Amino acid sequence: MKFLFVFFLLLACESRKPVSPIIEIPSGWEKQNSGISTALGGASFLDAKRGWISGNKGVVLYTTDGGSHWVLQQTGTDKLLVSVFFINAEEGFAVGDSETVLHTVDSGKRWVSQNITSVGDVTSTRSRKKDLTGLFFINQKKGFIVGTKGLLMSTEDSGQHWQGIPLPFNGTLTSVFFSGDRHGWVTGDGGVIFYTEDGGAHFIQQKTPTIKDLHRVFFVNSQQGFVVGGNGTILSTKNGGQKWEVQKSGVPTFLLGVFFINEKIGWVSGAAGTILFTSDGGATWTQQPSMTNEFLIGIYFANKEIGFAVGTKGTILYTQRGGLPKEQ
Repeated sequence: MKFLFVFFLLLACESRKPVSPIIEIPSGWEKQNSGISTALGGASFLDAKRGWISGNKGVVLYTTDGGSHWVLQQTGTDKLLVSVFFINAEEGFAVGDSETVLHTVDSGKRWVSQNITSVGDVTSTRSRKKDLTGLFFINQKKGFIVGTKGLLMSTEDSGQHWQGIPLPFNGTLTSVFFSGDRHGWVTGDGGVIFYTEDGGAHFIQQKTPTIKDLHRVFFVNSQQGFVVGGNGTILSTKNGGQKWEVQKSGVPTFLLGVFFINEKIGWVSGAAGTILFTSDGGATWTQQPSMTNEFLIGIYFANKEIGFAVGTKGTILYTQRGGLPKEQ
């Protein structure tokens, strides 16, 4: 399967029955009331209190109190919004199906559609638009988006203009992440990782030890990073991706989200309510009970205690203890 797996999850799994009963065991995660039943996948937080979540049917939710209350924002679209990214408290972007790019400069009170077609780009003559799967902004002006059919584009003016970046790849690109303003990585189907050391002017393909579809990349700094994907895949590097190594996740499920707060402490989320935790940089991973069987597509932590995980059927999970039960 080479089409982006998460699209299938978001669109098709909302009516899915749980694959197995949920065992009542102590959990450090609790459910928040999202107020909706549609799938959620994108997450962008400024701190433990303020954040946005995006999802199917044009959904963007906003909180200013750590998720005690979530407000549904009007986006003007019913497209699947796979990813959301806020540069600061006012300015942010959301991207999704059919080349949808939304921009706001007032914290999401008003979302405005942007056109990613650039001068000389073949998008102006295509009848079928590509789906966008991820975005990342280095600063208020410069950002990147990725999508199906090898789509990689950049902007130098907050999205007023987007320019295509050619890659020797025609599959789905799934995520993009930068550490600083020069070092960046892009993941994709079939174990693909591309790297830039000049701020996106040029990308080269890095060797990886897998052909599994990779879904999300996260770097702690310019050297140490992690990538997650199909069949419990976790890859790590300590030299910026010159060498990627497989870590033992201990699970067979599709892994969709990854977040680290430092070089040692991090979490991974995925299918069937999977949440994994490491305190030793991924040398060992332990599973945290999430009390759900939903696909957990995105995960974020403000610090080593406070975190959020989002997924299908409007699922928002919250922890104040790093995902550990109270008795621990």
